[in-house]
Amino acid sequence: MIWDQKKNEWLKIYRQICFDDIAHILLDRKYLDILENPARVGQLIFVLSFNNYTYVVPFIVDNQGQIILKTIYPSRKFHKQYGGK
Repeated sequence: MIWDQKKNEWLKIYRQICFDDIAHILLDRKYLDILENPARVGQLIFVLSFNNYTYVVPFIVDNQGQIILKTIYPSRKFHKQYGGK
C-alpha cells in the first residue's frame, strides 16, 4: 500500500486524518466495504469507520498489484448508509 507523502501531510493539516491513521484498518481488512468509485472510472473506494465516523478512501491498483491510496474524506452519505459502525 502506497500513497503520496505531500497528500498525507495535506490531509493531516486540513482534515485531521492521514493515511498512517487508517493503514492498519485496511491491512487488517476491517473496512466496511469496497465499491466502485462512481465519480472516476477504474477507481475503487474503501469505506471505513474511524473515530466513530465513516470515511471514504479512493484507490487504484497499479500494474504490479500495489494499492495506491488517493485521498481520505468523511462521508455523510456513507455514514448514514453504514450506520456509523
